Amino acid sequence: MIRIGVDIGGSHVGVGVIKNGNLIDMSGIDLSKQDKQNIKEALVNHILELINEVLDDTQLSISEIDMIGIAAPGTIKDNIIVKSPNLGLFKFDIISELQKTINLPMQIRNDSKCAAIAEKYYGSLKDADDCVFLCMGTGIGAAVFMGGKLLEPKRYAGFEIGHMVIVKDGLQCNCGKRGCFETYASMRALKRNIAEVLEIDNDFTGRYLNEKLLDFNNEKIEKVIDEYLDYLKVGLCNIIDIFEPEVISLGGSFAYYEDNPIFKKLLDKLKEPNSTYNQESSPEIKVAKFKNDAGIIGATVTLEEE
Repeated sequence: MIRIGVDIGGSHVGVGVIKNGNLIDMSGIDLSKQDKQNIKEALVNHILELINEVLDDTQLSISEIDMIGIAAPGTIKDNIIVKSPNLGLFKFDIISELQKTINLPMQIRNDSKCAAIAEKYYGSLKDADDCVFLCMGTGIGAAVFMGGKLLEPKRYAGFEIGHMVIVKDGLQCNCGKRGCFETYASMRALKRNIAEVLEIDNDFTGRYLNEKLLDFNNEKIEKVIDEYLDYLKVGLCNIIDIFEPEVISLGGSFAYYEDNPIFKKLLDKLKEPNSTYNQESSPEIKVAKFKNDAGIIGATVTLEEE
């Protein structure tokens, strides 16, 4: 069984070929400022271009593809992107637009749910029944499993953990509220704050930030990172107290920080006294096995098959 997975992010689009659950080829493109000014047309064009690219790379024809799965940020209902504030998308039927060119079955699901499904069935959450996945990038998306099953509300995808308020009357969020978790603890928030301290443009990736910019001998950066981790701790402790998960997996750009001092600092903060209600049974904190590829893999999974 060969499928194509599409992962739409706040700043990047990735497309991959999935064969029997394994990613065999992928390609991607960063969204430019110009793309974001005409985001609907840009997404459709980039996705079609990338599909052709991976088909050429794998010497496959479109007739050999069984279906296309799309992972997209925001609220998804009835195969439509109802709203994705970080991309400026509202009521966008991207499947209908793509099917004007490609006549294949398609499905779309929230990107965090897609990444979580990949991690639950094949990756960092495989051995846990009660677990939480956080996709930490431009925003913070989430998915929750209880008893091994993905929790899915009837109306919308739900579990908008990135939009729980952690600071009363805090920073303005793209969703319209103030003080949301993701305005303080997303990777975009960390990039923004470090760019301000270094007085540089924040147009760089989380991976680049991990590799090039984190200088723990710089007191100003240390202060920014410490404050960032304090906010991240608040959100994680709320999640722990509500769901009592066995494991929390951190995906998105944060997944590249496993060997970075930031990750150890976070673990140390979570061990501080009175951090959670039942601290004696704190969950294991992991990073996503599939890093940023999790969404592409999970987008092609149908839960009925699993």
